[in-house]
Order: sequence, then C-alpha cells, then structure tokens
Amino acid sequence: MIIDFHAHPGYSENLNALRAEFRPALRAAKHHGVDWICLSSLADWKESPAPAQVRKGNDAVLALAADHPEEVIGFCYVNPRQTDEALAEIERCVVQRRMAGIKLWQACAANDARVEAIAKRAAELKVPILQHAWYKTGGNGANESTPANVAALAAKHPETIIVMAHLTGAGERGLADVAPYPNVSVDISGGEPEAGMVELAVRRLGARRVLFGTDSPIRSYGATVGKVMGARLTVRQRNLILGENARRLLAGRLGA
Repeated sequence: MIIDFHAHPGYSENLNALRAEFRPALRAAKHHGVDWICLSSLADWKESPAPAQVRKGNDAVLALAADHPEEVIGFCYVNPRQTDEALAEIERCVVQRRMAGIKLWQACAANDARVEAIAKRAAELKVPILQHAWYKTGGNGANESTPANVAALAAKHPETIIVMAHLTGAGERGLADVAPYPNVSVDISGGEPEAGMVELAVRRLGARRVLFGTDSPIRSYGATVGKVMGARLTVRQRNLILGENARRLLAGRLGA
C-alpha cells in the first residue's frame, strides 16, 4: 500500500477548477501505485487566510473526498491566529466530517503560543498535525516554521502526533532538531530526489518515523516514488515509509 500523506488539490480558488486540476494528479497517483491521497487545502495559498477562506478551502477538500471516497482522505487546514475559529473548524471537519488530520502552514510558527490549543485538541482527538517546516538558505518567512520550532512544539506536547513536512527542506540539521522527540515523524517531500537523503532520515529517526509525501501539485508522483524506490532500504523499511506508517498514524480513519 502507498499513502501520500501530503498533497493539495491545486492552485485554483474555484471548486470546479480545482476538480479539473486534481484529476491529472489523481491519474498520476494511480499510475505510480498510490492507493490513498491525504489532501489539504491551503486556503487560496494565503499565509494568514480569513476564516471564510479557511472554511471554503476545507469545503473543497470535503467535496473532493466525496468525489473520490476510495482514494482521497481530507485533512483540516486551520489558521492558528484565529484560535476560536480554528477550534470550531476542527470540530466541524475532524469531529463531524471525519477528516483524518490537521494541516498547519505559515500563519504562525509551530512554537507560537497560538498553536498550543490546536496541538492539545489534536492530541485529544488522536489525529496527526502535518506541519510545514523548512530551513531556507535565503531565510524563512516571518512566521514560517523551522524544524527547531517543530521540535519546541513536540517537546511541549509529547502526546501530540506531528508530521514535519519537507525532509529535503529540513535537511540533516532539521533531522537533528526533531530526532529526540518520538512524537515527530517527517515526510519526504520538499525537493527533487537527492541521493542518500531518505537513507539519512531512516538512520536518524528510524524507518517508522519517515512517511511518503509528495506535496503534489508542487512535486510529481514519479519523482517522489523514485526517492523511495531508489533508496538503499530493506523491503520492510520501504513498506513502512510508503504506507504502513501513515496507516498507523491515521488510526482507523482510513478506509479498508
């Protein structure tokens, strides 16, 4: 089984346009043997979207999951700057509509105090947080998380399941930041295939803490599958990364 833990519908703001954008991505996923896609909106790709934009984006993901119930599972995007609205959206999407996780992007750094209520709620619901993180050579955005920020959140909330996005963006330094915190895993998105990177993550974190994720449509399914299939891994390690780890973290919210 292959589960893409990190994908987005597309770049459009209109649901019908998103449906058209998503169709080729879904075909590509099927072509490369991907069984399930964990899909999250980024609310029209605005770093700190208003509540109406957040809700609109999550509604689009819910619609796509309804269109493709055997292939798509939704994650609930929220903006921690709007704490009450974020918690209400988690209630609507995760509790009532059975979305399988929470997505955080660049509205707040992961160690911002406003993220804490979301982290606590995720732990109560036993759903993972997929948290954007990066070390950018030109410097991160003002509110963009680094792996060190993710490590700080993990240390404060050890019961919260966190998947740090973008192995390639985190690099060896980022792996070192999160390695001490067993509640943090990493997805392999964040760049084109780089020799030895997946193997490095396995050595530093163990294969049970590394997940397949494409960040589609930003990166392709072929390139991301190649990261795993081209890595020097055992069959067991490869199976864990491609799908078994994600299935465990999704804790029964994935279909049979």
